[in-house]
Amino acid sequence: MKKITLLAAITLSVALFSCKSKSANNSSESADTSKPAATQSASPTTATPPAEQGNAPKTYTVTFTPDTAILGKQKEAALKVVPVSATDLSDPDGKSQGIELTFKVSLTNKNKIGGNTIGIAPNDFRLVLDNNTSISQSSGSYFSSEPESTKESEAITYRIPAGAKAKALNLFYDETRATVQVSMQ
Repeated sequence: MKKITLLAAITLSVALFSCKSKSANNSSESADTSKPAATQSASPTTATPPAEQGNAPKTYTVTFTPDTAILGKQKEAALKVVPVSATDLSDPDGKSQGIELTFKVSLTNKNKIGGNTIGIAPNDFRLVLDNNTSISQSSGSYFSSEPESTKESEAITYRIPAGAKAKALNLFYDETRATVQVSMQ
């Protein structure tokens, strides 16, 4: 009986120690395998963000100076240029195809109630590039403002050719002209 009890105690302790050492080995192995896995997963993670950043379009900060211009023979139209975005256009190979500049214009009609409505046609505006060429808009539509009111245009978009930057924006209304300087960084 003593031999059976002793044999059972030894078998039980061997089984107990072997289970503990296996779980200790497993946890150390899993800890060891998790470290290389973390190292392995860290490499693709660091490689992925640059690829995502490479796919994200480059944007520019645009400022107009001054941002407000007074136009009209009787200075009845106040135009405020509101920058929206400037995004670099590129092909799948990453080669620049130009810049898409988008902004809005806020028109304040200074005529008294009962006076004339003022209408602005953004297709009359000209964007002057750093190589002194002028381009017209690629999209944007006519808008108007009632006397003593303000109205904002829809987005006005210009496509700047590759290798060029915007230098100034010429605004026209009622045979008057105002130039607003453009800075893209």
